Amino acid sequence: MPKESLREKLNDNELDLSLNNLETVPVKDLAALPKATHLDLSNNLLTVLPDSFCSLIHLVKLDLSKNALTELPRLFGQLENLQHLDLLGNQLKTLPRSFCQLKKLKWLDLKDNPLEEGLKKNAGNCLNEIECKKCATRILMYMTDLDEQLELQSQAKKKKQEEAEAKQKDREEREKQKKRQEKKAEKERRRREHEARRAQELLAQNGDTSDEEITAAREKLKYNAGLKRRDKGQGSRNCFLIVLFSFLALFGALLVAIDFHCISSAKDEMCASYWQPTRAAVISSWELSKISALNFYANYIEKFFSPKT
Repeated sequence: MPKESLREKLNDNELDLSLNNLETVPVKDLAALPKATHLDLSNNLLTVLPDSFCSLIHLVKLDLSKNALTELPRLFGQLENLQHLDLLGNQLKTLPRSFCQLKKLKWLDLKDNPLEEGLKKNAGNCLNEIECKKCATRILMYMTDLDEQLELQSQAKKKKQEEAEAKQKDREEREKQKKRQEKKAEKERRRREHEARRAQELLAQNGDTSDEEITAAREKLKYNAGLKRRDKGQGSRNCFLIVLFSFLALFGALLVAIDFHCISSAKDEMCASYWQPTRAAVISSWELSKISALNFYANYIEKFFSPKT
């Protein structure tokens, strides 16, 4: 509908669009006429109101009677300046939760609608001005209480959902912990099995091995380990003897070399002062030891092997 046509229909602050067979509401054109605070859309073919209709917050009086509306927009409560609302003769069963936000609503007609029981009871007959005003008051109170109940139910549902999610999260965490423990236990079990398998491979050379044989093999392994330690100690002693023998051989070779040097160099003062007296003393001690040994041997032979008289 052209904007010029709407302006032509505007009378002060009243805009009458009734009896025009309208199937849709020209919201954009109406928004351009903020002076049209009284809007009459009665006796048309409207089945729904677009969500954008809720932007017409300048409306004070709205007549939607004798259409075929089955519901009002969800944000209908944004029409905060609305004081007079006529919904006579539509197909409304419920009102949106936001309806309780129409705090300035003073007049309401809901007759000839298939309202749900709660709305029908509070709406009353609305046959005159007083009853329509009471209808507005009672419906606002009813919708406010209903909104609070729905809000409580919503919060309870949200809380229940949060508790369920927390329980689910806790179950998932316990399940994860259980899986970690099972994984750890399985890893330990595989490790023990591997060690047992490894021990059997080391202990059992041929065929099956009984528990007694495995025990005996383990004892044998311990004995072999002891032998290895003993052999290691014996090897250390043998190494010490070899080192000692090598040292004595080197020392003997050194003495022979010194003696040979001193015999060849009779004029060497060091040999004359130290080696020759030491050599003479050693030879003298050797001769005395030899004589003592021969005398001991002779006495021994005479004592134990001479004929008895």
